[in-house]
Order: sequence, then C-alpha cells, then structure tokens
Amino acid sequence: MSLKTLNGDQAMAFGALSSGVKLVTSYPGSPSSGTVETMVSLAKKHKIYVEWSSNEKVSLEMGIGASIAGCRALVCTKSVGMNAMIDPLMALNLTPVHGGLVILLGDDPGAYGSQNDQDSRSLATLLEMPMMEPSSPAEGYAMMREAFNISEEFNTAVIIRETRSFTQQKESVPVSDEPYREVNLGLVREPFRFVPVPKNAVKKHRDLHRRIEAMSEWADSSPFNRVTGAGVKGILGAGFAHAKLLDVLGHEHPGKLRLFKLGVLYPLPRKTITEFLRDCDEVLIVEEIEPYVETHIKAIAHDNGCPAKIYGKQSNHLSREGELFRWQIQRALTEFIPEFVPRRKYLKEKEDEEKPIKKDYCADCNYDEILDTLEEAAESLGQRPVLIGDPGCLVTVADRLDAKYALGSAVSTADGMSKAGVDERVVALFGDSSFFHTTIPAICNAVHNQSKILMVVLDNKTTATSGFQVNLGVGRGAMGQEVTALDIEQIALACGVKHVYTSGQNDLDSTLKGTFRKALSHKDLTLVIIRLEK
Repeated sequence: MSLKTLNGDQAMAFGALSSGVKLVTSYPGSPSSGTVETMVSLAKKHKIYVEWSSNEKVSLEMGIGASIAGCRALVCTKSVGMNAMIDPLMALNLTPVHGGLVILLGDDPGAYGSQNDQDSRSLATLLEMPMMEPSSPAEGYAMMREAFNISEEFNTAVIIRETRSFTQQKESVPVSDEPYREVNLGLVREPFRFVPVPKNAVKKHRDLHRRIEAMSEWADSSPFNRVTGAGVKGILGAGFAHAKLLDVLGHEHPGKLRLFKLGVLYPLPRKTITEFLRDCDEVLIVEEIEPYVETHIKAIAHDNGCPAKIYGKQSNHLSREGELFRWQIQRALTEFIPEFVPRRKYLKEKEDEEKPIKKDYCADCNYDEILDTLEEAAESLGQRPVLIGDPGCLVTVADRLDAKYALGSAVSTADGMSKAGVDERVVALFGDSSFFHTTIPAICNAVHNQSKILMVVLDNKTTATSGFQVNLGVGRGAMGQEVTALDIEQIALACGVKHVYTSGQNDLDSTLKGTFRKALSHKDLTLVIIRLEK
C-alpha cells in the first residue's frame, strides 16, 4: 500500500479501480460526477469503459448488463437521479446480481446544487438493498472495495451514500499498489434468475429476505461500525456526520462518553446497536438530514426492551433541514452534556466557512437575454406567455419562471396547463441535455395528443451546470472518443413536431425576435432550437 492525498471523489474512484471495475456509467450530477471524472482520467490506461449516459435509468441498466456479463460495474448518481432509477431498482433487488454492482449515491444536504433537500437513505429500506456511508476519504476507499465484495457474496447491488461536503474532504489514503486486474466471472445464463415475473415475484421476495438476514450478520461484524469509550451517555454519529462530531468533540472525549461510529446504514447492525443501547442511559443520534437512523434505533430499543432515552432530530436537539453544521452539533452536545466545554467554538455566523465550495459554471449565461427577446416578441403579439422550465442552466433565470420541477418535466407540465384551459400561450423551456434525458417521450406524448404549447430548447452542446460534461448531442464520448452526435431538429421532426425553427448563437437580436414571433403565432405544437455553443 502507498499513501495518496485524495479527496472523497478520488478515493471512491481509486477504490473502484483497485476492485477491478470494468464499467462506469453516470448521468452528470454533483455530488458523484467528480468520481466519474477521476475514472475518466484512469480509464484509458486500464481499459475501463466510462460513459455519460442519456439519463440515470439508462446508466443503471448499463451497469445491470455488465453485472450479468460477469464484470464489476459502478453506477454514479446524485439524489434526484436515484429517484429516476427506482423502476429498474425495484426489480433488480429481486434478481440476484452476478458481477459486483455498486451504486455511488451523492446526497446534497443544503440543496447547494439541487432542487430539493432530499435524504435518500430511506430508499435503502424501500429497495431492501445494503447501504453504507463513509466518514472519511480513507474509509470511502475501503468501503468501495468492500462493497464490490459483498455485492458478489450476497448477490445484491450495494449503495454507498456520500454527501457534497464529504466529496471535498482531503486526506492521505492508503491505496493498493497491485496492478489493475479486471474481475470477470463470465456470463451467467440461468432460467428466470434475471427475469422477475408475477409467478416468481413473491418467491424472489422471500429469497431476498433470506439474503438480507445473512447480510445482517455481516453488518454486525463490519469494521465500518465501531464503538469506543465508556459511560452511560452515548453518541452515535452516522456516516460523514461522525467526522463532524469528532471535530466538535476533539480528540479527547469529555468525561465518560461512549461513541458509536455507524457506517452500515442498511441493514442496521441490530445486535451491536442493542448492546450499545443496553450500556447507555441516554443516546444522542447525529446524522443528516432526516431522523432515519434515529427512528430505526428507537424501534430496535423498543423491540429489545432497552430503556435508554434517545435524542436527536425528533427531540429538536438537531435540525431536520439542510446540511448539519458543526455549530449545531456543538449546541446539541452542550444541551446533552451540560458539563461539555468545546475546545474550539463553532459559530452560526461562520457556517459559510463549512459549506462546500460550489463552482459557478453558469457565468456569461445569456438566458436572461433570450427570455427578454421571447417576452418582447410575445408582447408585440398581445401575449403574456406562461414559462415552465427544467432544472439545469435555467436556474439562472428561475425568478422569471412560473414553475420548474424535474429534468424532462417542462413539456408535460406545460401541456397539462394548456389542456386545463390556461388562456395564455404556455412555453416549455429546457436544455439539450434535458432533451435527451427524458424530454423526448414527453414530446411524443404532446404530438400524439395534439398539444398547442411552444417548446424552446437551449442547445449549448454540453451539460453545463454539473461541469460541462458531454451529452448525446455532442460528437465525442466521456473519454474523448468520436461518437455519433444526435440532432435535436431531426429527432423532433421524426417525433412529428410540424413547426421547428433553429436560431444560432449570433441571432440573439431582431432575428431571434422574429423567430419567436413566428413560433408564437402558430396555434399548434412548435419547437424553437437556440444553438448556443461557443
């Protein structure tokens, strides 16, 4: 082993590399894109396939295919992207995987780059899939290696959860010096193993529960769960929240204090937790965002007759919204341990110093200018259009939108408003990456059902807000190789859109205004493509 200074993103990538991963897929979204970008830098040397897929569902299904073929696969996604994967995941949990399959899930407490403040940990319970969360980059490296091993041991996909702040932590990480060796178990072909149908779904569900029972024993013996110290007051830190807890406590625990570092979130190590609870009179749970661990630990305490009082978010010791800051942990500790005196004081006024750095990829964006031109054209026709947008670059003009939900939702949301009888012309605004993500089915639906909305796609030939990754409209792949570039205009026409207009980068003046006037004058479904590539 040799030491490398790595951040959380890089540690996960090197962990996958040392595990013999063959395929890495993702749809861009931070946090988790940094791991893919690190894999891109390693891929050519080690002949690993890396892809920016059209959407998260496709990226997961690519990983499933590689697993069936006997190879190890890593699928990276952010919180809202995990939502898009739920459909295949709810069948994948029933089909014992072959090659190791790991899902790196990036949550975004504080919604620094997301439209919601989602805690994805509860999905592990829904999916009945093991989930772990590291407290440090070094643990992230080790956890990634373990995840591939237990994926194959228990024939299940494994989820590793990380947060944006975790990805930016740096430390010396022990990294294997062994040369890269791809793991390939060979293609497996077993009747109905990968074919869940009504007649075998209940049996497969029963088999899944047997595997979870076996995984529970693994969870109790996992080195990622650790109890230290002694005393009748206990504190449990889950995942990266444990690292923040240690920062506040310092290296020496105040008085007699029992600490539980929890790294396996599902299935929870019930025996270890029960022993911990029986040794404590009071326990404080430190986690972010929702009281996921707190709720489950209360159930374990009840089932095993543990009288320990459990505090956390439900007792208002800690907040249930946004990122968990060290000043909040300090305040909770002061309430939980009256004699606690912090060695370093963390102040609410300085919480910005803890927030993860977020790069502004939207500088020099001219979407305001485009909306100005659209509204001027509409005004000249006596119209005041309703503007429905998609996430992404349109966040820069969010104050001018009437609604914005998920990627690919603008067209259907706009059409729903139109079908509901809104008098004003409804305009759906989205980017090229969103077009290829999930907007195409919505356009097909709009054509079939005779929609009257105006669609505007802002085509900058990149996925800008997450770091300028390529998409299907660009003629190169993740590793720079030449690939087929799909054409938005041709696809729209093939879908049946009758009126399609194209405007270039240099037309953001009277020419674009004229284009918008023509488009707004139509009474049926129309698309305007504004090419903004520089």
